[in-house]
Amino acid sequence: MKEILSKKGFTMIEMVLVLALIGILLGMSVLYYGNSQVRADINTQASNIVHYLRLAQSAASSGLNNKSHGIHFEAASYTTFEGDSYLPTDPENFIVVLPQTMTINSIALNGNGNDVIFSKTNGETINQGTISLNSAQINKTIPITITTIGTINY
Repeated sequence: MKEILSKKGFTMIEMVLVLALIGILLGMSVLYYGNSQVRADINTQASNIVHYLRLAQSAASSGLNNKSHGIHFEAASYTTFEGDSYLPTDPENFIVVLPQTMTINSIALNGNGNDVIFSKTNGETINQGTISLNSAQINKTIPITITTIGTINY
């Protein structure tokens, strides 16, 4: 009588296909996670900018140190300062550097170029306009608008 051998196990082709599918799924999940992190970062940074703008406005309108308060914007950072103008060498300045995945790509403010200065008497500004926070990695832009009475919308 002939003996029938049963073959158990996986072929090499089956193993390669399963490993390829696992690799593709893993790669896609890493890309998705990276983009979701950048989306979270840009939303957090927009909230932080609004927070510092409102903090500067509050400090100015409350008469903190009897000075105006403001924010100076650059492409990769923004700086809070006291006084009627931004002085880069002032040791009281507080600089916030943006993550490398985003920039402030549009600064369209009336008055002092890249500065929003809130008046020490009423917290209003003549530097109304819009700044745009941008992430080219996920192709997302968040405009932040400042009005003359100091309201901030984003």
